[in-house]
Amino acid sequence: MATLSKIRSHGPLLVGIIAVALFCFVAGDLFKGCEGLVNQSKQQVGEIQGEALSIQDYNELVNDLTNYYEIVGQQSSGEDVQNRIKDEVWQTYVQNKLIQDECEKLGIQVTDDEVAQILQSGANRMLQIPAFMGQDGKYDFAAVQQFLTSYQSMKDANQEIPDVYQKIYKYYLFAQRTIRDDLYTQKYQVLMSKALTANSVEAKMNFDAQNQQYEVLVAAVPFSSIDDKDIEVSDAELKAKYDERKEAYKQSVETRNVKYISVAIVPSDKDKEATLSSVKDYQAKLEEATDNESAGNVVRQSASLIAYSNILKSKDAFPAMIADALDSTAVGQTVPAAFDIATNCYFTFKVLDKTQQPDSVLLRQIGVGAEDVAKTQEKADSILNAINAGGDFKAIAKNYGQEGDSAWISTADYERGNVDADYALFISSIYNTAVGTAQQVKLSNGNIIIIQVLDTKNPITKYNVASIVKENRFTDETYNNEYNKFSSFLAANKTLESIEANAAKEGYQVLESTDLVSSAHGVANIHSTHDALKWAFDEAEVGEVSPLYECGDNDHLLVVALTDVNPKGYRSVEKLNEILKQQVLADKKAEKILAQLKDAKSLSAVKTLKDASVDTLHTVTFASAPYVMTTSSQEPIVCALAAKTAKGQVSAAAKGLNGVFMVQVLDKKNAGMKFDAKAEKTNVSNTLMRFAINNVINTLYLKADVTDSRYKFF
Repeated sequence: MATLSKIRSHGPLLVGIIAVALFCFVAGDLFKGCEGLVNQSKQQVGEIQGEALSIQDYNELVNDLTNYYEIVGQQSSGEDVQNRIKDEVWQTYVQNKLIQDECEKLGIQVTDDEVAQILQSGANRMLQIPAFMGQDGKYDFAAVQQFLTSYQSMKDANQEIPDVYQKIYKYYLFAQRTIRDDLYTQKYQVLMSKALTANSVEAKMNFDAQNQQYEVLVAAVPFSSIDDKDIEVSDAELKAKYDERKEAYKQSVETRNVKYISVAIVPSDKDKEATLSSVKDYQAKLEEATDNESAGNVVRQSASLIAYSNILKSKDAFPAMIADALDSTAVGQTVPAAFDIATNCYFTFKVLDKTQQPDSVLLRQIGVGAEDVAKTQEKADSILNAINAGGDFKAIAKNYGQEGDSAWISTADYERGNVDADYALFISSIYNTAVGTAQQVKLSNGNIIIIQVLDTKNPITKYNVASIVKENRFTDETYNNEYNKFSSFLAANKTLESIEANAAKEGYQVLESTDLVSSAHGVANIHSTHDALKWAFDEAEVGEVSPLYECGDNDHLLVVALTDVNPKGYRSVEKLNEILKQQVLADKKAEKILAQLKDAKSLSAVKTLKDASVDTLHTVTFASAPYVMTTSSQEPIVCALAAKTAKGQVSAAAKGLNGVFMVQVLDKKNAGMKFDAKAEKTNVSNTLMRFAINNVINTLYLKADVTDSRYKFF
C-alpha cells in the first residue's frame, strides 16, 4: 500500500515522463521518415506535375539511348555527345509525359495490340537494325522472334548470356517503349490536326506570298543616324514599354549571371622547341629506315597520332598537310619536319610506296580452322584445290557451314581505322589477287582464309606512308607555372571588385555570362566545368568568388563569381532597364524620322536625311524578309510595303526593326509557279500544325511546373 501511495503521489510526474517517452518514440519514427524523404529527394533528377524521376531511372534511360546509338553505328562517347544524349533523354521524357497525361485526360489509349502490330510490320525507325533483318536486308519479324526465343532459352537454362545478346534484348525493350510513346504522340497530333485546317483563302494567300515577286527601290534611314544623347527617356516611358511587352520578359526557369576568368594553357616556346626537336629526331630515323617494317617501328616508337599500317591507302586517309604533299614526294623520300597550324601538330613523313590499285574489290571467302595448324592447312589445301578445279564456291562454303556470298570491299572500309598485322595481310592479299583466281591468307592464330576475287573497279593512286605526327602540347612544367601564377593572383585578389581592378595588369580578362541555366552542363562552353555550374546554383551567394577549377580537356583554369540571380517569373523593370531603353529610343527615333518624312512624295526626300540610302532589291517576296545593308538587318516591313504599293508608286514611310523605310515598286511579276489548291492547303495545315504543337508543348510545360535538377548529378 505504501508503494502504491508513493506512485499516486508522483502520478503527474510519471505521466509527464511517459508522455515524453512516447513523443520521443513517435518523433523518432517521424524524423526517420522525414530523413527518408530528404534522401529520396536528393536522388531526384527532376519532377513533372509532382511526379519525380529518380537518378537511377534517368540513368537507365540514358543507357538505353546510348545503346541505341551504338547499335545504329552513331557516336555515343565523348563529353559533348554524352551531354547531347542526356538532354535528348530529358526532353523526350518530359514531352512524352506531358502528351500522355493529356491523352489520359482525353481518353486516348495505346493498346498492346497496336504495339504488336508495329513490331510485326517493322513500321518504325527503331526496328531497322541489322539484328532484326533477314537475308534480303529487310525487317524480318521471324528473325526477331527467333532471337527472343534463343534469349529466353539461355535465360531459362541459367546459361551465361553473351553481351551482344544482352545488348540487343535491352534494345528490343527500349524499342517497344519508344513505339508506344510514338503512337501516343501520333494520336495526339492527329487529334490536333482535325482542329487545324486551312481554307481556300489561306491557301491562295500562302501561294501568292511565294509566287508574287517585286523589284523595288528601298530608301532607308537607320535609327543610328540619331544620337542617343539627343533623345530623352523617362522612367514612366520605360515602365510603359515594360507593361506593353511584359509577357516577353517572363522566364520559366531560374538563371544566374556570372563573371569569370578562363585561362587556357598553351605551349611555351620551350615546349614547342622540344616537340620540334623530337620530330626531327624521328625524321632522321625514318630516313635511315631501309624497309617498311623498320619504318613502321620508328612510327610506333614515336607514339605518333597516326598509327602505321603496312597497306596502301588513298589520299583521303591522311590529314591535309600530308595528303597535299604526297604527289610531289618521291618514293623513299622523307619530308622535313614542319608545323601545321590547322591541326596544331608538328609532322614529318616518308613515302614507302606509291602505285595504282583498284578502289574496290568484289570477293568471297571461306574461313578455315581445325584442331591444329597441320589439319587446318590440309583442309585449306583441299578447299583451294576444289575451287581451282572449277568447284561451286557457294556449295563448298555451305559444306563448311558458311554462305560464301560475294561482297564489295572498298578502300574507305579499312583505311581510316587501326589495321593490325592480320588485317593488313588480308587487305594486301585481296588487292594483289588477280580477278578470277583464289588464294590462301594465313593468319597469325593458325587459321586460314580462302579468298576469291571476282571483280575490281575504279583504279586510283594509293600510298604506303610512315607518318610522325605530334601535337604541339604544353608540358607539366608549363601547366604548373600557369597554375601557380593564377593561384597567386587569386590569393591576392579575393573579391570580385579586386579581381576586376587588377586582372588586366596580370594579363587576365574578366568575361561575363548572363542567364546561365542549370541545364548548360558547364560554364562558358568549357569542358568539365560542371563543378563550377553546380557551385553557382547550389553554393554561391551573390558577390562570392568560387574556388579555382582545373577543367577543359586538362588545359584550362577557371574562376567564377556570382553577380546576380534571376528568379523564375517576370524580370523586373530595373534588370531590363537597358533593353527597355533601347526599345523606347527606337520608338522615339522612328517618330522623329517619320515626322521629317510625313510630306515626302518621292525617295529623293529621304536622301536629304543623315545616313540615308537608296538601294535596289530584286526578287522581294512576302514570304521572306529581305536584308537591308543600311540597317544591317532583315526588314519584314519592306515586304509589306511592296505588297500594298502599286507598280510605279511610292509608299508612305513606315517604321521597321532598325530604321524607317519607303519603297518605290519598279516591277511586279509572278515567279511562274502553278497554283494547286489542295497542295497549298496541305502546306498551310502542316505549318499551322508545327506551330500549334510547339506552342501546346510549351504551354503544357509551363503548366506542369517542371523541375530540372540534373545539374546536381552531372
